[in-house]
This record gives sequence, C-alpha cells and structure tokens, in this order.
Amino acid sequence: MGKTHYALDAKSSKFTVQAFAEGLAGIADHRPTFFIREFSGDMEFDPDKLDAGSLHLIAKTGSLVIMDEVTQLDRKAIERVMFGEVLQPDKFPDVTYRSTRVVCSAVGANRYRADINGTMSMHGVENLQAIEAQLILNVGSLRAHGEFRLRQTDYDLAIASVAGGLLRIKDELKFVFYFVAPKQNGA
Repeated sequence: MGKTHYALDAKSSKFTVQAFAEGLAGIADHRPTFFIREFSGDMEFDPDKLDAGSLHLIAKTGSLVIMDEVTQLDRKAIERVMFGEVLQPDKFPDVTYRSTRVVCSAVGANRYRADINGTMSMHGVENLQAIEAQLILNVGSLRAHGEFRLRQTDYDLAIASVAGGLLRIKDELKFVFYFVAPKQNGA
C-alpha cells in the first residue's frame, strides 16, 4: 500500500484544551474548556510500515473560544487574561507540533494505537512532547483521537489568576483531539 498523506480537515475535526482551577471551595472545581478553532496539519501513515508515520500540526493561539456557559462579563475577563497575559497571540501567533518518531501497533481491523514523540513549539519555547492516539484507517481518510497534557511553565506561559488571586489556574493543560484527515490526491 505504501505511505499515504492525509491533510487535517479542521471543520470535521475537534480540538480542545482544558485548564484546571484551584481556589475558593465554590469555584475550585471550575475547569474551563476552550475550542481551538483554527488549526491545520497533516499526517502520513503506512499500514505496512508501522514505524514510518508522521504528524505535523499548527494551531492559532488567537483562535481559542471558551466552550463553557459564562456571563458576557466573565467571558471578557477570561479572554483578557488568556490572550493579554498568557498566550499573547500578537507576539506568538502559532503553536506547532512536529513528530520525530511515530510507532504504531495494530489493535484491530484498520485500527491502530500510535505512540507519537515530537517537538512542541509554543510561546517561543520548544520542548519534547509525547502524544498517544488511536487511529482508524478508512478508504478515503484517517481518523485520530487522543489526548495529551502539558505544563504551562514548561513553555514560559504565565499562570493565570482572577478575582484578586482567589481563583488560580493549575500548571497543567489537557488537550483532547478528534482529527479527520482525508487522503490527499496522488497519495
């Protein structure tokens, strides 16, 4: 079959990031979740060579939108802190991930587990980042779903706090993805 190239379809895919808050008892369990609306990338996969795949991903930091139901006032406060103090999209518009090694193992008919190692570049800092994913190979597309976590301080991101420090975001973000990637012509 050979290596096949797939391009991520952001409109058919879903990519989210969740933060975890600590603070006052009534709001300590708040876990704001954000859609990452603008992202692109590609994957390569060869079911005959399970260690020859790749993943490249670019996400726009200014494209995050809070999913939680919050008041307009709270939304503005969250966006002010997230964009103005933490992500700074004017200075750091992209987050990129490029795999350096992908090892897959078959878990069923056209289903695979992928252990992906690569480099995440965010906020001017590069770090190694592992991602675990499940892959489903269809006739004309590849679907991938999984999650990974990272610490903001590993990327020199400020730890956000609101309400005069009574509510503070923990130093951990959880990313969850469901990518749909159609096979590219000529692949």
